[in-house]
Parts: sequence; structure tokens; C-alpha cells
Amino acid sequence: MRKFLLGCILLLSATVYGQNEKFSPATSKDTLELLNDLLGLLDSAYKPKSYVQIGAGVSNKIFSVNNNSLNTKQTASTIVFTPSVGYFHKGGLSISATAYLLNDVRKGFGINQYALTPGYNLPDNNKFDFIASYTYYFVKDKFSSYSSPVQHDLYTSFTYKKPWLAPGLALGYSSGDSKQAFYRDTVINFIQRHFYDSITNHLKAFSVIATVGHTFEWYQVLYKKDGIIFSPVLMLNMGSSNTTFTHKTNAPNFINFLIKRGKINKLQTSPFEVQSAGLSLDMCYIIGKFTVAPQLYLDYYFPDTDEKRFTQAFSINLGYSF
Repeated sequence: MRKFLLGCILLLSATVYGQNEKFSPATSKDTLELLNDLLGLLDSAYKPKSYVQIGAGVSNKIFSVNNNSLNTKQTASTIVFTPSVGYFHKGGLSISATAYLLNDVRKGFGINQYALTPGYNLPDNNKFDFIASYTYYFVKDKFSSYSSPVQHDLYTSFTYKKPWLAPGLALGYSSGDSKQAFYRDTVINFIQRHFYDSITNHLKAFSVIATVGHTFEWYQVLYKKDGIIFSPVLMLNMGSSNTTFTHKTNAPNFINFLIKRGKINKLQTSPFEVQSAGLSLDMCYIIGKFTVAPQLYLDYYFPDTDEKRFTQAFSINLGYSF
């Protein structure tokens, strides 16, 4: 007999930086924690336990483990493979690691960055969800357009689960560096000149995210110990940010001249404002200790931009717990 149960909301957060760049840390209840819930409903003697998860995924997300909206704004689109491993303690503490494998046009196929995420998820609470996490991104080449511009990502979220449409609020703070390089060969006074300018972009961004959503859960769909979880979530993404630019060049006088004339920015700021609206459609099929989890994130950006306003990110992940 199938059992239909009302579940908890997935809470997503968003951060926005720059005029044309935005990102949304999306964090949800882990599928293996939902597996613990499932086993508890099917077996009254079952108790939540600690576990290890290994997984493999494929997506078009490059810049972040959690920030779906940032992934939709990436200018270099490619397919990314993401093997991962994590340990989740029954008390709520966890730590996980992810690698990014992709085909970089400069360096070929390989790993271009890693992410390490310690976190905490409030266990066994029927009214509230509380999530806190910190992610550090080990970026191998900050000049690559396939690398995350964020190295430090702090995130916390709170959800009240009692209403059918469960409201939530999340806060995020992110910072990091990305780099660009420009070269120009020219002739001055019959002498060949080689000019270069290496720019480091220092990002700091703060976000506030309001969410509302509902999680549908169906149990014993095909077998006694399987289930489907479907979680649509609406988000309103707000934030502020600033980016400072530093130059390493063999033509400092010329660069300073361009800065004074306003041709090159030293600082770019974005005041606190509503940035975008998002819709996340997450599904997870669980059978025994295996999970299959596809996700689609749709985002519409409100402020003026030269980029596309409507963007999307997708992923599908396979997991096994023991």
C-alpha cells in the first residue's frame, strides 16, 4: 500500500554580486537524511544513524556546490562530472568533499577544483529545520572561466515546517578572488612593446533569501523500501555586494591614467536590492541505500543586465550510503 505523507521544505539561499553576476546557495535536507526518515516510517524499530555517502553526478554547474543562480550566470557552459564523498553524523554534524571534472579548453579534461564542506543540520525536529554550512573551494587556476569566483561560502537557513506551504529565511556571506589577464603587442617609436595587465577581482557579497515551498513524499511506490520525494520551492533573492579590482602590470602609469578617467573601475558596488526570483524542482528516488536525484533550477533576473535574464541549471546525482 502506498503511503502519502506531507514533508519538510527545501530551503534555498541566494547571493548577488556585480551588475551581471548573481548566485543562490541552494541547500536542502540531505537525501540520506530523508532515507533515514523513510526507513523510520517503514520500520518503527529503526533509529537514525551515522553514515557515509559516496556519489557521482553530472550537471552544467561549474561555479558552486550550492549556488544554483551563480551557475546559471556562468559564461562558459560545459558538462561537469562531480564525484563526492561525505560523512554524516546522527547528531547533525557532517563533512563532505566534491571534485569537479570537466573539459577546459586551455588544459583539456581533468579536475579543475575541489570543494570541502563542514556543516550542521538540526536532527529530529518536526517543527523546524536549521542548516549551517561553510564551503571552501580549492581553485587550481583562478584565471580559468570554469573556476568558482568564490572560495569562502558561509550559509545558514531556518524553516518553519508546520504550514502546508512552509516559509523559510536564509542568510549567506561569500567572498573570493578571480583573475583575468590582458596582453597587447604594439610599436612605439619604432620599438616593439609588450604590455600586460593581470587583474584580481576581490568579491564580498551578502544575501537574504525568502522562500516558500512544500515537499511531497510517496513511500512504497514499487517496493517495500523505496520512495519518491518531490520538492518545488519558490524563492525571492535579495542581496548586496562589492568587488574591488587590483592590477599587476608593466604599464602602471597608463593603468592609473585610465582609472582616473573612469575608463577602468577600482570598485564595483551593488546596493541591497531584490535581484531575482527562482524556482527549484527537486526529485529524489530512494530504494534501499541507493538514491537517484535530478534537479532543475530556473531563475529570472530583475535588474538591468547585458546577459540573459532567464537562465537555468540542472544536475542528476547517484548516491550510495553505508
